[in-house]
Amino acid sequence: METPEVKAGLKVVEDILKLVDSTGVPLRNQTMEYKAEPMRSPLASCGIEALGSGPKAIELLVKGLESRVDQDSAEVAAAVLCLMLGGLDEAHNLITPHTWAAPTTFAGPPKLQSTMSRDAKYCHVIVHRMEGENLGEFGSGFNNSGYWMGQAFYFSSGTSEHPIFPALRRDAEEFAEDASDARRLLRNMGPKWEPKLFNNFCEDALLHEDPELMEFCKKVQTRELQLLYEHIMTQNSEKEMLTL
Repeated sequence: METPEVKAGLKVVEDILKLVDSTGVPLRNQTMEYKAEPMRSPLASCGIEALGSGPKAIELLVKGLESRVDQDSAEVAAAVLCLMLGGLDEAHNLITPHTWAAPTTFAGPPKLQSTMSRDAKYCHVIVHRMEGENLGEFGSGFNNSGYWMGQAFYFSSGTSEHPIFPALRRDAEEFAEDASDARRLLRNMGPKWEPKLFNNFCEDALLHEDPELMEFCKKVQTRELQLLYEHIMTQNSEKEMLTL
């Protein structure tokens, strides 16, 4: 039986997904605070009242998701939901223990046995892409995002790999129909999704403030986060099936 806290957490999840369906996830160039309790979080003004209570709101979100998946998956899925609304610091605080082997002042001790390290690294790519040109822990956000790409996607073969990439590549084709620069990007990628090229494209879009490029990046980034969230929530069920 679901507790009132779990029901409240699942309601917040539902509200986030509905909001993102209607508004999308814009390309950002957002300064991060690197604090356990950020003071300028976009979550406080996103229109979902339950997310205005700081760390307690994130705990509620994780609690709701834990009724559907294991704790590691719930924390990384919650990070994806935070990213959908521009909660970069909240997302970063959730994923850092799953990806960084040392304690931090903002995220606490590491989770060295995390089962979600790779998807948390993918979240790191998006966190710092959204940080954009701003200086953060290790240079600019785009520079740091590039580092995490190497950790999450690129292996000895030199090719990029993640389970959501084929669907993301297909959807990007549809989004690029009326945008010549976006079609050129996809031609340069070839048949696969190449996250480095997309990051470079996002950087150019921010630099030139081109509405067409920004709109394409928004559509792709929205779908990317939706696919990543679905992947995290469903792969947990697949793991359970394999153990039966």
